Amino acid sequence: MDKIKKSFQTRKFKSASYSFGIIAVALAIVILLNLLVQALPASVTKIDLSFNQMYSLTETTKEFVKGLTEDITVYVVCQTGSEDADVMEMLQKYQALSSKIRVESVDPVLHPTFTSEYSEEAVPSGSLIVVSEKRFQIIPYQDLYEQTLNTSSYRYEVTGFDVEGQLTSALNYVTTDELPVIYQLEGHGVTALSSTLEELIEKNSMKLQSLNLLSAQGVPEDAACLIINAAANDLSSEEANQVITYLEQGGRAFFIDASDGKERPNLNSVMEHYGVRLLPGYAIETDTGHFLRPYANYLLPEVKYHAVTDGMEEEYLLLGNAGGISEAENTRTSVKVTPLLQTTENGFLRSMENSSLQSISMAEGDIAGPITVGAAVSENYQDIETRLLICSSPYLTNDNANMQVSGNNYKLVMNGLSWLCGLESNIAIDAKSFSMEYLQISANHTNRWTIITVVLLPVVCLAGGFVVWIRRRRR
Repeated sequence: MDKIKKSFQTRKFKSASYSFGIIAVALAIVILLNLLVQALPASVTKIDLSFNQMYSLTETTKEFVKGLTEDITVYVVCQTGSEDADVMEMLQKYQALSSKIRVESVDPVLHPTFTSEYSEEAVPSGSLIVVSEKRFQIIPYQDLYEQTLNTSSYRYEVTGFDVEGQLTSALNYVTTDELPVIYQLEGHGVTALSSTLEELIEKNSMKLQSLNLLSAQGVPEDAACLIINAAANDLSSEEANQVITYLEQGGRAFFIDASDGKERPNLNSVMEHYGVRLLPGYAIETDTGHFLRPYANYLLPEVKYHAVTDGMEEEYLLLGNAGGISEAENTRTSVKVTPLLQTTENGFLRSMENSSLQSISMAEGDIAGPITVGAAVSENYQDIETRLLICSSPYLTNDNANMQVSGNNYKLVMNGLSWLCGLESNIAIDAKSFSMEYLQISANHTNRWTIITVVLLPVVCLAGGFVVWIRRRRR
């Protein structure tokens, strides 16, 4: 017994006890820290290192979510243990921004009748149901990921992550008091808005409907805005008067010109009633930094400051075959016309009689720049405010042109619709692509970097090597 007692008093035992105590305390600290870290939101514990911040929330979403004033529940319809980890992580980031957002998982096996409260059809597993006191919206799981048809294999491939775009749009939809209705004129050879642009409009909680002025006998009273997109044929005089009547009552309109040189006097009379005259021809740019090389008629216009263009002054837009816009004569003093998009002073408007679009030399009949190709119009008369946006290029609403400037054309369209409808901001957020974005380099930047990389850098390297060689020869 004495031996056992003495063994506990040896230096070796005391040293071992001390080491064991330190290890036990260290393990306890590690376990405690692990528990604390697990309790922290994903926005703190996980760093998004993707090239386009794919799993991070944009400032637009952060500001919107922080401003929520009513309770919202997001139901995740999925079997327990089968949740999409990326989707759940994004939901945690929304929760961390606002106490107004609550996320609940609903197992359709345990609660088979739950989704029947919101849809008569089956709700796909992994879908989200966003619910507020006003209304609800279902986000199907397939909409959380952008899918594109592969023309080689004829199969849809996942090309983007759209949880933020869909969820922020749904939050806006279920909390907005009144949803603005946008009417798109049909007939007259108008170009229908692309499905991509329609989705962006819906993402911004706007309803898009078609309008036939002949059958409707005028613009409906609930119209927040009227879009006339590249009408190939003219309105009748009666239809033009209907549009003017709508605008005089505080209406809003977005006109995109077909810029094909055809005479449309009735449609033009609507714009001239609000101080804007369309000039036939094609805007040509001679400044190599402001056109898509080698096409001088595909403009990268200068962006002027306005509520519509706020934050886009340094962005590229692509407008092909744009006509000219000028202020009409004898415009009412209450009408204010503001240029938004222009060529440089070196640009000019080529006359329709001159068929050459690639020549960058002015000819007889051409109009010297700067040429306005986009304008905003506002009139406040007897407490009634009317707003118009006018763009002289049909390429503003073209998918391919929009893609070449990384979505900036459609960003301007959405900003414009938000301004026209009196919304505070545009919250339509594009899907985050899994592929790299286009690098936009103008013609003069291309020339500059070509000279630097092909000429200057090799010359500097050769000169440096020659200097080193000379010094070594002299030693």
